[in-house]
Amino acid sequence: MQRQIKAAFILLLAVAALLSSLAYLTNAFHSLGSSDPLLFGFASFLFISSILAWLFSWALLLKSESLGLGRILLLGFSCVFAALTPIQIGAEALRSIKLKEAGLVSYRQSISASMVVKGLKFLMIFLVASAAFFASLLNPELELWLKAAMLSGFAVVAIAAMLFLLPLKHSVGLKIAGLFKSMSRFFRPFGKLSEYFIHYSGFLRGLSLEKLAAVTMLAFLSLLLEFLAFLFCFHSANTVIPLYSAVTLFSILVILERTPFLPRGILAVEAVGFIFLSLKSFTSVELSPASIAAVIIIFDVIRLVIPTILSLLAYSLFFSKKGRP
Repeated sequence: MQRQIKAAFILLLAVAALLSSLAYLTNAFHSLGSSDPLLFGFASFLFISSILAWLFSWALLLKSESLGLGRILLLGFSCVFAALTPIQIGAEALRSIKLKEAGLVSYRQSISASMVVKGLKFLMIFLVASAAFFASLLNPELELWLKAAMLSGFAVVAIAAMLFLLPLKHSVGLKIAGLFKSMSRFFRPFGKLSEYFIHYSGFLRGLSLEKLAAVTMLAFLSLLLEFLAFLFCFHSANTVIPLYSAVTLFSILVILERTPFLPRGILAVEAVGFIFLSLKSFTSVELSPASIAAVIIIFDVIRLVIPTILSLLAYSLFFSKKGRP
């Protein structure tokens, strides 16, 4: 646990250094100083709400007579700081480990619930982002490495959505398990994945249509709140771009956040965001480097800094030395 906390602090310091450098290079301090604190606070509230909506959908799948939603939500939010990892996989693993250590839910059951919600959210991202993604690949203004980062993120979203949701049909889940079992002859860890997908298919088979519909709605709400938070970052920085441009850019950045080589897409998100917002053909208005940097810095503070700090505070306040909530 100490290792995860230390890693979160190191990444927070790296983010602070990155954003300070961006503000210095673009002379964005005045733009940041004139930003609207109320709108900044509202954007922060929306982003935290998006996290809570996701956690609620996850907790709903784990709820039982002996395990209430409140307890699961508390534990889930306390582990959000570990999301500063590629594909945000650290938070999923930590939540599952803490639930198992507390004797509340098995590791496999917790991971299965996470996979269901992630799969639904990834499917929505995939549908929303498809057109924006392919349009961005044709943009000659983007460097090759940025296109590669987007392609890797898009591939992660597409593959994860398929792997997490295709087992809703039990026979398909068993076929995926069989595929991993045959691949284990060449790479032994695939055998564990085969066993897991057999369990995961059984977990999905036990879900009612009502609960699956509720989780789908919550996953959509989470993505919508995340977009609204992104939109209010512009308003907070006294900057406005057309709604279709905001939707396109948000879709691209959400994909980049899932890039498997960078924690939360740090560097790629900022670079692509700056490039797109610098294009008048994209924004329909000419934005100064300082205004663009202010939007990016506010967005990073809202998506990275505030949730991580609040999660660390929640962890320190609600977990005992034995690690039980």
